[in-house]
Amino acid sequence: MSSTQEKPKESTSAIEVYLHPLVIINISDHFTRVKVQTSSGKEVPRCMGILYGTQVGKRVELRTSFELVYKNGSNGVEIDKEYVDKKIKDYAQVYKGYELLGWYGTGNTLTPADLAIHKQILSLNLNDSPLFLLCGTNLTNVDDLPISIYEASMAMEEQQEKMSWASVPYFIETELSEQISVDNIIRATTSTKQSELVLHYAKLKKAIEILKSKVDILRQYVEAVKSGKVERDEGILRTIKGLTHRFPSIESPTFTEEYNNELNEVLMITQLAAITKGTKNLNELIERWNFVFYSDKRARFS
Repeated sequence: MSSTQEKPKESTSAIEVYLHPLVIINISDHFTRVKVQTSSGKEVPRCMGILYGTQVGKRVELRTSFELVYKNGSNGVEIDKEYVDKKIKDYAQVYKGYELLGWYGTGNTLTPADLAIHKQILSLNLNDSPLFLLCGTNLTNVDDLPISIYEASMAMEEQQEKMSWASVPYFIETELSEQISVDNIIRATTSTKQSELVLHYAKLKKAIEILKSKVDILRQYVEAVKSGKVERDEGILRTIKGLTHRFPSIESPTFTEEYNNELNEVLMITQLAAITKGTKNLNELIERWNFVFYSDKRARFS
């Protein structure tokens, strides 16, 4: 492997980079699949892809990504530019207003090969200043996300232009739909390790069950007093009356309206989570089909 680059400087640009969870999930899924398909004892091939999203002024949002098809030639990594052009056209039909914002690669350090790949991304003429996201794969003793984002800068050295990296700070941006999807699809792993959302509602359910059992005790006492089985105690009855007045009325128009609104919101969120999961599964299927189809196509014509 090529030697590592010198430590990059801090970027002086004013851009604000916001990284969405879907990009992290896609990269993680990409690396996991490649690692599983790699024979034991062999080095895991590098995973690379395109970063896709929106840019408004200085605000850059990395919203999604797709995988790159490449081969290792005599001059290093060679990107399949026809494949990238086709994917960009396909994505343009689904993601209106999105554009190519850079590329990602797995690895623990920067290498000179990264600059060569970056120049190929520039040659696509789809972005004048593409970003590079480096995702680390060595997760031992790691507290933060092993992700760094860089931009390329040009400088004159010995009357020649030289490209170098500058690190760009980024923020994790999560929309409401992404929070729900990530929590229900990604973080819910096994039956013994439930998501925080599931645990939260489990606690609410338990609290409601306890409240119901207490109310049943009061109801049974009142019925016993009414039937004459228990001696009437005015102090206890006044306390029960005070407690019942604290319970919200469930037959008022206000309660019915609020209940229906909350029910519709829960149903909408559930449907959104199901749609998101289905879209993710469909996207994975399309990506794998394209990979197999284009690999077979290149093998037949090579």
